[in-house]
Amino acid sequence: MPPVLLLHWDWSEVIDLAAELQNEGWDVMTESDDGVRAVRTALDHPPIAVAVSLRVAPKHGRDVALALAGQTSGRSIPVVFFDGDERARKMVKKAVPEAVIVAWVDLPAVLASLAARRSE
Repeated sequence: MPPVLLLHWDWSEVIDLAAELQNEGWDVMTESDDGVRAVRTALDHPPIAVAVSLRVAPKHGRDVALALAGQTSGRSIPVVFFDGDERARKMVKKAVPEAVIVAWVDLPAVLASLAARRSE
């Protein structure tokens, strides 16, 4: 399967989350420290999607999505946000109206759908 770029701003948790996706068959790239590096990684190695946690530091995830949208080649990379509280989800929806926000358990199905569309 195509790679997924997983962003979660807690390095100890991103490892566990990545392992869950890898168990589902995904090739996972991770970032937990640097939004600029996350954008650069997505642009240099376009993933099927950038999956962004809203559990911790949701503004960082929002900023990554906006930075990607600001780059011509980044606009075609889907960004899927997951989890987070109601306030974080509203903040992201306001800044990124086209944002897809799902629960973690639903993320693999969304990624599979994106992968299927990409291969058409």
